Amino acid sequence: MDQSTSLPVTPKMILQAHKRLDGVIVRTPVKPSPHLSTISGRSVQVKWECLQRTGVFKLRGAYNKIASLPSDTAERGVVTASTGNHALAVAYAAQQRKIPATVVVPHGASPLKMKKCKQYGATILEHGDNYDDAAEYSVKYAENNQLTLVHAYADPLVIAGQGTVGYELLEDFPKADVVIVPIGGGGLISGISLWIKANNPNIRVVGVQTTATRAFYENYHRRQLFHVPIEPTIADGLAGNTSQLNLDIALEFVDEIVLVEEDGLRDAIRWTLDHEAQTLEPAGVVGIAALLENRVTLSKDAMVAIIASGRNIDPKLLKEIQQS
Repeated sequence: MDQSTSLPVTPKMILQAHKRLDGVIVRTPVKPSPHLSTISGRSVQVKWECLQRTGVFKLRGAYNKIASLPSDTAERGVVTASTGNHALAVAYAAQQRKIPATVVVPHGASPLKMKKCKQYGATILEHGDNYDDAAEYSVKYAENNQLTLVHAYADPLVIAGQGTVGYELLEDFPKADVVIVPIGGGGLISGISLWIKANNPNIRVVGVQTTATRAFYENYHRRQLFHVPIEPTIADGLAGNTSQLNLDIALEFVDEIVLVEEDGLRDAIRWTLDHEAQTLEPAGVVGIAALLENRVTLSKDAMVAIIASGRNIDPKLLKEIQQS
């Protein structure tokens, strides 16, 4: 394993996170998908991270960050900004450590996710019309109240926690040639790609966004950080921009980023429910959508892994998709 990197996140940190998370998170299964294999003509396996506690991969990074805080710092509490899933993870992790948590969400955030956050004991603050507005406010709130900011993706300890998805994947599916990963702010693909390339640089890492949430895609292809407006989307978990840290990691370790159509998410959610008996949220199904839409170029004998990252779909949206 190559440990050499000038980045503030290292494979060693991912190993440490793996040990720290032992007994806390679910080691989610990696299972062959006969249906996806038939459709693509390749051997496909899915890591069902949607079966994680809180319903999404985010707990790995949030818990790793919060568990790493010194006692006197942790006791003052933590704050984060989120469209929902990271908020759930921070609220749960803070509850486990018995410290206060405040989550800043944009107006219109998922009522279901907010209800769960409150059940975990978090205080909810609504601010702004989108994730970027909420994130800007959370930084000021943390400074003014002497709280620790637990960033959703631009934090080395959060990235290291998300990297444990890659650690497990390579243990369970070491013959993978291609790994397909959802991208919002980039925390998940940052951690996974760093771990994979340190252990097997021949594995291709492919990120997926939607045409409406293409901020990371645009940053990656222009190789520079700039703000990209987010269009209306059903994939709230992908709706936001990124940081220089996440972009730097992606430029070094991610091989390709592709886009899928918003309508394709609805089709992929229906398909996954019908053929895999799994309920995925829009942000969690983009990898499967990319394969169904044939957006990833694959060699003839490629062995493919897909991260199905979350299940926290709004019940009304799910009903609408099932009936359409």
